[in-house]
Amino acid sequence: MKRRRPGGPIEAAGRSSAAASDPGPNACGEILLALLLGGRLSERELGERLGGSAGEHSCALGGLCRNGAVERGATPDGVARFRLTYDGRHRAAEILSRERAELAGRLAPLLAGFDASNRALKALVQRWQVRSIGTAQVVNDHSDAAYDERILRDLGALLGAAGPWLERLAPLRPRYRRYRERLAVALDRAGRGEHDYVAGLRVDSVHAIWWQMHGDLLAVLGRARTAADA
Repeated sequence: MKRRRPGGPIEAAGRSSAAASDPGPNACGEILLALLLGGRLSERELGERLGGSAGEHSCALGGLCRNGAVERGATPDGVARFRLTYDGRHRAAEILSRERAELAGRLAPLLAGFDASNRALKALVQRWQVRSIGTAQVVNDHSDAAYDERILRDLGALLGAAGPWLERLAPLRPRYRRYRERLAVALDRAGRGEHDYVAGLRVDSVHAIWWQMHGDLLAVLGRARTAADA
């Protein structure tokens, strides 16, 4: 099958009209970048990452699908998910390259603060998932409310301590502001007894959001994720 070259209405996808201050990718560009970083995503998952209205994403996704940058497919769980085509990956890689040129110099100083917080968060997630009882390691069944409350309190303190660099990150791109907002929502839901919102994989949990944010930062900086970054 002959591959289509990027063109048509999505030729400028990812490039804002306000080039002087480079406010970042436009709506189509944000979708392409989210799919590049996140792989197959449902419309709900894209909405969690990007914010905005469902109608806005549907319109942009429709245009990207019609122009061959994105394709829709069903997965075993029956949920429709979107992924990049060959042309879409090409366009998304261009967007990421522009993001790297614009942001890498400003992100690098923030990553030192992130690395310390990342290590602390990984330790908290491990404590949430597995408890130490004597010399044994057992799965946390969340039957000990006081134990869970201590971890949630520590998690809240960690996100509070991360606040200064999250504040510096937020103005750089709308998606960075969204990470901060999503973390606050997830922590609140976890505190209300929805345990999956600490480290669940099927919801927009603290750990899932943090993982996405870390991958975003590493990609923009041109760094591969290592075992230490997991």
